[in-house]
Amino acid sequence: MAVTLKKIISVLNGRSLKMISSGDGENIEIKGVDYFTEQLTDLSPDEVYVLKGSEIYRRPLGNKNYFIIIENEPLDEKQLRENNAILVDKEWEPERVVRQIRQLFEDQYRVGDSSIKILKACQKGATIQQLLDLGYQMLCNPLLLVDVSLCFIAHSGGNNIENEPLWEWTLSKGYVNKEYARSVMTDDSQTDMLEGDTVLVIWETGLLNHRQLVGRVLDNNRPLAYLKLLEYHHPISESDEEILIMLCHAVAMTMAHISGSSHVASSLSDTFLIALLNQKMYDHRAIEERERIYGLKLYKNLFALVIRIDNRQNTNDRLYYLKRIYQNFFNRQTVIIYNGQLVILLDTMTEEIQNEREMASFESLLEENDCTAGISKIFYHLYDFCEHYKQAHNALNLGDQLKKPGRIRSYDELIIPHMILSFRGETNIKNLIHPVVRALKELDEKKGSSFLKTLVAYINHNQDTTLTAKSLHIHYNTLKYRINRIIEITDLDLSDSETLFKIQLSVKVDDILDCI
Repeated sequence: MAVTLKKIISVLNGRSLKMISSGDGENIEIKGVDYFTEQLTDLSPDEVYVLKGSEIYRRPLGNKNYFIIIENEPLDEKQLRENNAILVDKEWEPERVVRQIRQLFEDQYRVGDSSIKILKACQKGATIQQLLDLGYQMLCNPLLLVDVSLCFIAHSGGNNIENEPLWEWTLSKGYVNKEYARSVMTDDSQTDMLEGDTVLVIWETGLLNHRQLVGRVLDNNRPLAYLKLLEYHHPISESDEEILIMLCHAVAMTMAHISGSSHVASSLSDTFLIALLNQKMYDHRAIEERERIYGLKLYKNLFALVIRIDNRQNTNDRLYYLKRIYQNFFNRQTVIIYNGQLVILLDTMTEEIQNEREMASFESLLEENDCTAGISKIFYHLYDFCEHYKQAHNALNLGDQLKKPGRIRSYDELIIPHMILSFRGETNIKNLIHPVVRALKELDEKKGSSFLKTLVAYINHNQDTTLTAKSLHIHYNTLKYRINRIIEITDLDLSDSETLFKIQLSVKVDDILDCI
């Protein structure tokens, strides 16, 4: 945090007239500050000198030095433009200006001293807890470290916090509560950045009683954790912000070191799975060899899942947060971020992706995080991963087109609609509807009858009259009457399996047309 003319202008709310030197302008570093008096004879080019506007004409200003001029009377700015001058409001007194700039130098010294302490701690192999304890000594405000899924890792200075329920919850429960997690991951301030820049610190307010500055702990721009500095004992200064950023870098290095080879293996497997999706690897033997090298010991039954975040911006932080959530849920490391969505390679012992209870839990988790999942058909070889990823992705899109309820879309249930919709570019899919279905639908609409519904139920129950009548909640004789009437109207042969299949297909086409 060097003290530059730009920094001084910002602190004093001033404006510059002319900045010469080597063309660096306002980014020139200043090493000291003093009062500009008649007794001062030896001016340094590295210092800035303070005086009142009424004192200018007592002594000429040098054009190789830097001056802060307090406008306590009207000034001839044209005459001053030959000097490197910063003009400040008349409300400022020289003593206050000097005091403010000296505070900048003290802050600079503090940041430099803190950086040395952090560096020495890292060289000595400090643990995460020791780094946080050091940070608390330097910043004098409580620190809390949570991972990307907002689960507690370590803290310092937080034991005596009062009137801050969310911190107390995290320290006692070991994780951030869902309400706070949701507010953090949807905070607009996270996206308040210039294009291409990485936001290193974020202010968090809202649910907290105190302001909180959050430093992002990054490894190659990948979020590892969040280091939270609570504005509890005293206000957080700009130098505190600089120290917090340095502390984040130190924590990132320590976390990467702790992760060790497992982290490297995880990164390699992520790269491998992405290469499969990009079809940069397609040789079967090479794929099997990589699977062995990366230690991907998978059960024989495989599924591809694509999880989409709905109605929210897909910030990297949110994606990595959800990546950890779903890794924990499925107890799998084969969760990757791909094209702004989460893709999961899920291996199972059985041919069912999950049992009914587990699927209900999965749907609840999707609901909590405002996500929707597409699931592929089962497959057995990694070289088919890309194809089944496309199935899961198509399941999401098909579910949207057909207005499917729920958070889980299975491609198994959407294969026929996918086939039907694929015809849209070739023909009018209304032409796929069988005449029997068309005739019964028109009759039902005209007479208010239920012949088509009855026929579909009868076919679906393998022409079992008892089961069909029960499913339709009608009397057995009513069902027999309706079936006989359908045969009379359409001349339908119920023993023709090909015709029955076309009727079932036609009903699906009709349902699709009602949705699109």
